[in-house]
Amino acid sequence: RSGALAKPPGRALRKMAAAGSAVVASLALLFCLLARVRSARPQGCQVANLLAFAANVYFVQSVRRLDSKNYGQLPLNFLSPAPYAFAIWAVIYMSEAAFVCWQLFQRYPSAPRERLSLLSDCAPWWCAANACQVIWCLTFTPRFDSPGLLWISALALSGIALCLGQAHAVASAGTLDLQETFLLYVPISLHFGWTSAAALVNWNGYFARCGLGNGTKFNLLLLSLFLATVLGVVVSNRRKSGLYGITVAWALVAVGRNTWQDQRFAEAMGLGPAGALGSLEVALGALVVAVVAGTRLRK
Repeated sequence: RSGALAKPPGRALRKMAAAGSAVVASLALLFCLLARVRSARPQGCQVANLLAFAANVYFVQSVRRLDSKNYGQLPLNFLSPAPYAFAIWAVIYMSEAAFVCWQLFQRYPSAPRERLSLLSDCAPWWCAANACQVIWCLTFTPRFDSPGLLWISALALSGIALCLGQAHAVASAGTLDLQETFLLYVPISLHFGWTSAAALVNWNGYFARCGLGNGTKFNLLLLSLFLATVLGVVVSNRRKSGLYGITVAWALVAVGRNTWQDQRFAEAMGLGPAGALGSLEVALGALVVAVVAGTRLRK
């Protein structure tokens, strides 16, 4: 379909996760206010992290986007994932809600200075990624559904991945303890990996909206598959971040499954070529997993 990594089932999962995250974030804000009464005030970057995430959750829930439309009415996007893949949104949002709650209560001397410095270094990129998410929500809408405007949402989604990539680089640069691994590294790695693939999907959706022929869309698909595979392997190995590669592989395999299952692919390119393409996409996902299998989830 012509959009980000989303279909009606994925949108429902994301809204459920966002609703749960909103509750958790609200509780975090309440605890933050209570902490202020006790003269244990969070730093500005910690409050900014919470507010940026709250804005993200609000716009995800409140804006009517293109992924709420009947996807059969949109041009066929050759890079589309199977609906089951969107279950990852629940994990992403809930883990990020846990992150914003946890980081609010990190204060010296109960938290080491290195952790506070890590949070401070990640904060600008985290806030920027959430700002890009808000822009994507506002531009991935029927009002912008034209060749002249839809590129804006694709650019915004690319911005999410780039900003999370910088936060991920900061988090991956040092040695993390157990808390930092599960409450900082994991949510950022999952979201970074997923939006790396989602940005490619959004760009393919934009080019489909431009009315390109199947041959051109197929070439763009092959380029996107190459980029996703290279990103999954290179980033995982350079940063010793197997979780990133596994997340990209999750998206690649889901794209292959959808190519097998969606009848529109067989109609557009023939049953045999569609089956071969789906097998290639699944194989690339398996390749990423195999290459990063020796890479530990953290250094």
